Amino acid sequence: MFHLRKIKRKDLDTEKYSKAINRALNYRIYAEYWYLDVLTNEKWECWVYGDYEAIMPIPLQYKFSFKFVLQPIYCQQLGVFYKEEIPDELFREFENKLHKYRVRAYHFNEENTERYNPEGERRVNYILDLNRPYEEIFANYTKHRRKDIRKAERLGVQVYETGGKESFIALFIDNYQHLKDRVRQVYLRKYLDKLLQHKKIILCDILDGEKELIGTQMFVISNNRRICMGFARDKKKEKHNASAFVIDYLIKKFSGSEKLIDFEGSVNPSIADFMEGFHPIKKYYINFSNFNLKLINR
Repeated sequence: MFHLRKIKRKDLDTEKYSKAINRALNYRIYAEYWYLDVLTNEKWECWVYGDYEAIMPIPLQYKFSFKFVLQPIYCQQLGVFYKEEIPDELFREFENKLHKYRVRAYHFNEENTERYNPEGERRVNYILDLNRPYEEIFANYTKHRRKDIRKAERLGVQVYETGGKESFIALFIDNYQHLKDRVRQVYLRKYLDKLLQHKKIILCDILDGEKELIGTQMFVISNNRRICMGFARDKKKEKHNASAFVIDYLIKKFSGSEKLIDFEGSVNPSIADFMEGFHPIKKYYINFSNFNLKLINR
């Protein structure tokens, strides 16, 4: 029997926790304590084995008198993190601790899924290995994706990396009002500020042939991964799939390196089809749930 400790956020040894995350073979920026702090307003706790030898962060939400687990937005994968693979029995101990919560949604990372097959629904992520010549990568795009990129080139579309967040925020607010309840402006600003502070973000403005802003793409840096975290566009001006153009820009920039493009996957078929146009490989992560929030609203 392996003994696990539950540590509340206020009692967390952030130095030991950060060391454990950053040496983990399955590192994800999603599990950094400062990243979780901004996404959950510091409402999370952690299960720990030994002296932070293996850790499992748990994001929390509260509604009325209920505490439950919910995967935050901008946080695709959590789960158990470790420097070396752990025994199956230890992983099951972590998994059993999670199952004792009311869990609306909790995502185990790809390495957990492949090695330990935790209980839950398998979901698809898309990963593109850039350790090849750009010409080889481009040749593997689908016909439609290559067509999108060449059309943008003919129209004079250009990409500029920017050190600021205002373009993304302005486009998001003006064009995605239907998401304002899910992603509030104050929340978005705090999130982007934190990423800029830690130098873990690439923001790319997309300009049309007249040098007018038509879109902004956000990539989050997670070790060797460049995660496609968000795209905001001017829906009146941008009609030519500029997201494909800016993703291709980053692919070209990092081609021939050890870096990966992480598309994050999607349950939306049209978005998944867009991602598959770059010919990535499929990876799987697990979404576990044992609780329906609707039950407490009756």
